[in-house]
Amino acid sequence: MSLRIERLGVRRGGRTILSDVELDVGGGEILGVVGKNGCGKSTLLLAIAGVLEPFDGRVEIAGASVWGSTRERGKARKALGYVPEAADPPGFLLGGELWAMCAAARGVAGPSDDLVARLGLDDVRELRIERMSLGQRRRTCIAAALLGPPKLLVLDEPDNGLDAARTIALAELLLEHKASGNATVIATHDRALLDKLGARVYDM
Repeated sequence: MSLRIERLGVRRGGRTILSDVELDVGGGEILGVVGKNGCGKSTLLLAIAGVLEPFDGRVEIAGASVWGSTRERGKARKALGYVPEAADPPGFLLGGELWAMCAAARGVAGPSDDLVARLGLDDVRELRIERMSLGQRRRTCIAAALLGPPKLLVLDEPDNGLDAARTIALAELLLEHKASGNATVIATHDRALLDKLGARVYDM
């Protein structure tokens, strides 16, 4: 199982946002997390990614606990590729430097020329993140998240700032990720994207 969530409970600002969440996502599956603004979609993804610590429950990625021992956390995070909704890496980094850092942290190679070309990122290796457009920054972070590739890819509103052609390229890459036996969790309002991906829908 690429992702397993048991009895997950998360509080933010003293308020319970998630309670008793149970969820499994297998390899070769895409899960679309949908719901109204404020329902907890981003909170769920933050807990999966190990950014928000739950007050109850368990999150496992590739059999390793996200909130377990140091060894388990390291194993879980090496199996994870994550792009938050407001992905904002340090602006002084070049695109190529961000990819190199992410590749080193995960112990994998940098992005292939094919991945870079398909996401339209040939010109960002030597471009500072602070000078990128919203779309360029999103695509640069998506490329970083896909390095490996990860057993679990977690994306929050991944097509924000992407034009139609780049959204199609993203969908193709996600379908290839699925075909390789890897799992993806996407929080989105874009039902058409989920339909293209043949995603299972989890309505919050």
